[in-house]
Amino acid sequence: MAPFLRFLKRIVSSDFGIALVVTLVWKIVMLVIGHWLDVHYGGPIRLLDHTMHWDAGWYIEIINGHYTTKLATAAFYPLFPLLVYSLQAISFNVIDYALSGQIINTIAVWFALVAAIKLGRTLLGNSSRFWIGLLLLSAPAAFFMHVFYGEALFVALSFWAYYSALKRRWLVVGILLGILTATRLPSVLIIALCGLEFMRAYNWNLKKIFNKKLLYFLLAPVGFILFGLYLAIVQHDPLGMFHAYSATNDWSYQLFNLNIFATIWDALYQTARTVAGVRPMNAGIFVNIMLPVFSILALAASSIYLIVKHAKNLLPLGIVGLLSIIMFTLNSNLISVHRYILPCLALYVATALFFAKGKRYFFLFIICLAGLLIQGYLLSLFIKGVFAG
Repeated sequence: MAPFLRFLKRIVSSDFGIALVVTLVWKIVMLVIGHWLDVHYGGPIRLLDHTMHWDAGWYIEIINGHYTTKLATAAFYPLFPLLVYSLQAISFNVIDYALSGQIINTIAVWFALVAAIKLGRTLLGNSSRFWIGLLLLSAPAAFFMHVFYGEALFVALSFWAYYSALKRRWLVVGILLGILTATRLPSVLIIALCGLEFMRAYNWNLKKIFNKKLLYFLLAPVGFILFGLYLAIVQHDPLGMFHAYSATNDWSYQLFNLNIFATIWDALYQTARTVAGVRPMNAGIFVNIMLPVFSILALAASSIYLIVKHAKNLLPLGIVGLLSIIMFTLNSNLISVHRYILPCLALYVATALFFAKGKRYFFLFIICLAGLLIQGYLLSLFIKGVFAG
């Protein structure tokens, strides 16, 4: 019995064991709160119904129609719905869509936290290794990793791709990026991050950078290419993922605009008017303007901090943080930016470096608590049927 207990203790105290415990606790809390809110708002009484709102409907449409029923479904990349469909099929339809999605997202959050711990140990040191994961779970948009969305998969794959790049496992990086490009378009930012880390690994020396290991990055677009080929067959449009936005009025507010400074300035102006009391506060202003503005400012500050103070080791993170701001604001608005920023490691690494390294743990706890309170508010809006990102 003693050897077994020692083995069990090693498992539980490992990165995978700790991350599993934290994941299960977080998931149980989210399930209890989500179900209670669902019942409170007069929703269905099934445990997972609170996860099936907003974009979940698009994913169900994809699973049932395989991108053939509505052209707009091409805006949602196939990895998450494919895994949900596959798990249900393997179970011979014993597992329904909601439970299948919950299993997949639970595993994804678990692996994301494992990567976060390992990244924390590598970038922050052993004593501060948990802060990246804690900041991730307490982020306002973290509840999207719980509901029927593909966020958890994207975060897990992104974190592991970057961690593998730090460990110089370039074949693994290529494979992970190839899978990642079947999840969401912002995967291009993770390709850029890993590419910059590859260049840093060779001291930014072009002669050294162009070596055979660079070929592993050719695997990166595989997921996107396969998705395009499939759309060419079922929708006769290999670029349907880009044209999907014009196939519905649901996203008519998304208008390409290179003047991101005007977009950000307008949101800042509206935020200032609200804070000054000129414009009344409501859920729409908070979710669509104020929270995205704060997220953009926090990511910008974090990215600049990494570039200025930690350029030797974290320049790629800082650069991609700034590139993320550009990509997320090209649609003439900041709607959902707080959700898009969820996988941005620059935010968590910079925050942990600035506060944990200075042993200012009180401020980290305040940040986490504030994030959790906002997360709870957003979850309540999401379940109530109010847009939350």
